Order: sequence, then structure tokens, then C-alpha cells
Amino acid sequence: MPSAEAAIQPRISVLIPVYRDWAGLDWCLAALAAQTWPANDFEVLVISNDAEAPAPLTRPGVRLLHEPRGHSYAARNAGLAVAQGAVLVFTDADCCPEPEWLAAGWAALQADPAASLVGGNIRIAVTQRNVATDYDEAFAFKQAETVRNGGSVTANLFVKRVVFDTVGPFNAALQSGGDFEFCRRAKQGGFKIIYAEAAVVRHPARDSLAALFRKNRRVAGGFRRREFDLLNKGFGARAKFAANMLKPRLRFWLRLLRGQSNTDVLPAWRRPAVVAVQILMHYHFAFSVLLPPPRKDRH
Repeated sequence: MPSAEAAIQPRISVLIPVYRDWAGLDWCLAALAAQTWPANDFEVLVISNDAEAPAPLTRPGVRLLHEPRGHSYAARNAGLAVAQGAVLVFTDADCCPEPEWLAAGWAALQADPAASLVGGNIRIAVTQRNVATDYDEAFAFKQAETVRNGGSVTANLFVKRVVFDTVGPFNAALQSGGDFEFCRRAKQGGFKIIYAEAAVVRHPARDSLAALFRKNRRVAGGFRRREFDLLNKGFGARAKFAANMLKPRLRFWLRLLRGQSNTDVLPAWRRPAVVAVQILMHYHFAFSVLLPPPRKDRH
């Protein structure tokens, strides 16, 4: 933990892209103001990727930038260009960091000198219970598993500056999945990522099927762009992928019903509806990979 007499240049820069979610951002900024990490040792950069210029922010110590030329990864890159910290920390406007978030992420980096990236813990915050929130609680942001596979979502990601200096910024052409593409480049560059259970942010559960389908469509579009378009793989490769996904996953779905996988967080009587939603999402993703990425969702 740094002393209260920290250097003028902060050791941590927190970067938050926002697209019209000012209510969520206010929740996030209030949580950042309550961090146990000294306030003079981190800066907060908020980057709006709306085409329209945002209204000024009134919170002290928060810098507002405007990057209208792309999606959230373009916004994050705009923040990177002016950030001062030795460690760049990413979260989203609708996330609420726990008070020890920054301290725990920094401590994880110090505890393992070989690590250059930290994926933190993401917990789903459920305010009303329905099948959509049940599904999100069971399937969204399985960060520990994601980090074991070499990735992390930018809802909770700590990165030493040297990583960006070496492998470059996020791919601004991606609407979704740019965090995984960046982590893949970091791994190829020899940088290690670890998981920090104690570095917690809370993300609100999506509370409608429409919201789940919008996210699924956006993620599928990003997956298509990252895994096929940027690698010059055409429709044939995408069709082969979709055909493989269309095969029934009976054993997996049976495990979900039994609570032996993601649905172990749910009581047995709520699992059948969630499994039905998972089946819909699975096939929706497969067909969405065949379609052009959505253009309107600038999340």
C-alpha cells in the first residue's frame, strides 16, 4: 500500500468508456471515490464514445474525454493516449468496484513479479429475480475460468503499461471481444495474466430476454470479426463453425439441469427455464456468427 505522500504522477489510471449510461457511471464513480487506495495515487478517465459531445462531469478528479469515432475499444485507446499511470485499470460504466478493488489488483501484481496482467473477480448484482437474471447469474463473466484460458474482460482488468508499449493498444475495429484479442496478443508477447479473487467489481444482471439477446448478438458479432474477418476466413469457415455449434449439447444441458455446472448457483426448480434460455442463446449465437455485426450498439 503506498504512503499518503504519493508522487504527483499517479501509479494507477482507471479508464471507463461510457455510451449514454450516465446513471450507471455515477454509481461507478461513487464507488471509485470510496476506494481504500489513496485518492492522490490514481486518476480516473471517462471516455464517451457517443457521436454527440457529453455534458461536463462535476465530480472532482475525474477527467472526461470524447472519442466519437468508434466503439468502446476506440474509447479505451483514447484514454490510453493520455493516461499517466504505470498500471492501466479498466472497468465499465455500469460496474461498481468494491472499496478494496484497486488495492487488491495492485497487490496481486506485486505478489507475482512475473505477472503483467490481472483479471479481477466480477460478481453479478441481482436486484429483481426472473429467468433473465437467473441466466446472467449462472453464465455471465466467469472470470476465473476466462483467466485460466488466457483472457479477461475489460470490466475488471489491470495491465502494466509495458504490455501496451510492447503489443499495442486495443483493436479499435472490434465492437466486442477486443479484450480477448488484446489478451491473446499479450500472451503471444510473453506476458502472464493471473486472477485476483479479492479485486471485485459488481455488474448488474441483465433483467430481460431482450437485453440478453442484444448482448449475445453483439458478442457473436465481435467473435465473427475477431476469429474470421480479421483472419481473412470467409463464409465457409463461419458456416463450418455454425454447423458444429448446431449439434445438440445434450450432455452439457443435462449437467445444467442437475446443477453440476454453471447452474449450481440456482435452486433446482429454477434450472429448467434457465437451461431453455441457454439453448436459445447457444443457437442464436451460432446463427449470429453468419450475419454482419450489429452497427447500432456502441457499448
